[in-house]
Amino acid sequence: ETDSDINARLHKCLEQPSLKVILCIGETLQEYESGMLAQVVDAQLRGGLEGVSPHALLQDRVIIAYEPVWAIGTGLVATPEQAQAAHLAIRDTMKAMYGEYSGVAETVRIQYGGSVTPDSIAELMGEADVDGALVGGASLNADSFTRIFDGATSADATKKMGMISYLPRELVAMEVLATKNALGESPVWSEKNRSLYWVSATEGEVWTWDLQNAPYRRLMNTAVGCIGLLRSNAPGSIIIAGESAMMTTSMVSTGGNPNNPIADFESGPSFLCHRPDHMTTTRPNDGRVDRFGNFVVGMYNQYHRSGASEGENNAGLYRLNSQTLEWQEILDYKFRVSNCICFSGDGKTMYFGDTPTRCVYAFDYSPDGPLTNRRLVWTMPSEMPGGPDGAQVDSTGKLWIAVTGAGRIVQINPETGVVEMVVYVDANPTSLTFGGDNLDEMFITTRAPNGGGLHRLKMPHGVRGLPEPEFGVGSSSNTSRSGFRGYLSTL
Repeated sequence: ETDSDINARLHKCLEQPSLKVILCIGETLQEYESGMLAQVVDAQLRGGLEGVSPHALLQDRVIIAYEPVWAIGTGLVATPEQAQAAHLAIRDTMKAMYGEYSGVAETVRIQYGGSVTPDSIAELMGEADVDGALVGGASLNADSFTRIFDGATSADATKKMGMISYLPRELVAMEVLATKNALGESPVWSEKNRSLYWVSATEGEVWTWDLQNAPYRRLMNTAVGCIGLLRSNAPGSIIIAGESAMMTTSMVSTGGNPNNPIADFESGPSFLCHRPDHMTTTRPNDGRVDRFGNFVVGMYNQYHRSGASEGENNAGLYRLNSQTLEWQEILDYKFRVSNCICFSGDGKTMYFGDTPTRCVYAFDYSPDGPLTNRRLVWTMPSEMPGGPDGAQVDSTGKLWIAVTGAGRIVQINPETGVVEMVVYVDANPTSLTFGGDNLDEMFITTRAPNGGGLHRLKMPHGVRGLPEPEFGVGSSSNTSRSGFRGYLSTL
């Protein structure tokens, strides 16, 4: 094939508006050893790009791939220094060809494509003018290609230090239970009981699943905002933030068989204490037990979209002391929709977001004082739909946020605000947690209308969660029977 043949094909491709073209250039071993690299790529570029407008390059319609012929399929790889020299020569030619059009030489994407391997990718991508890799035979092996991808993205992140051009690692979660929750929320994993608990908030349901038997639910006959684990001798004990009160119950039968109805389910859960405020326009929403055994609950403006309190910041953030059962308001401003409540491993940092603002903040946290030192962690990009919902922290301190309305979970580095991983969900995700024997599985709740099931994902090596704390209620005398009635129902 001549440069003229290549040029004709390139123009034919550019006639199709949906096509992008990769123009491959490179020298033979003899040409390289003769010091002809710059002359060869210059001639190939001028011949291949003849008549191509600068707009096609600025719009990323044409990508240049430097593929030294002596490295294709031979196992030989250009050193990072050799690749950088070649890519710099390509940019010099582009500058000479399109000099009057500002930005073409700097904007055009130049990939390296000569026998890319997992061992060579990180150093290659570390070079300033290497914008990517064209992977050949190594892409036929899943493990090899995955390692190349990981090496490329981590090197690119280091090189660009969190710029928008950084590409996060992408994962996909699959539905494992078709529970059809109207509003699945607040998943928590009990290591002690090896079970997952979550709620369908507006339906007043609390669900549980031991990952082996069929899941089942208990109906609370009141809207449920969130739940937490409860320190108790009774297996499966949880604390529940109901619309009118805090309650406790057990999700495991007295015989230890989760498929056996509890004998006293007809009498309903136990009343623990009243909710923190008594406004008819709000209800408990997001919440989590802190690392010190207290229950932090955020409220929700039920009419924030329309109605009596439309647009009002009337919801507060409260902490229920586990020993005194007294509420303390811990945030010095009101909001509309509490979400993203979770804690760092040492318990000294709490994350929180008011969903309509599309911002997530970190605060300094202590178990006996208000939140302090607010700082912005992440603002959703304008092109991303939806808003931040439930969140969780992993063992490395990274923050995972369910973006409801966008079909994804994002992993945020709280120090930089960079999105480092994305988990795609074919539904509207609402919250997440880590569970399983090694805390290396992610469980994701979703909501109707295009969701409602429970999704599950085995995490990449090294990504795992933290044990969920238990609410350490001061004494059993603090609980009493109430008029709440419920029953057990299997899926």
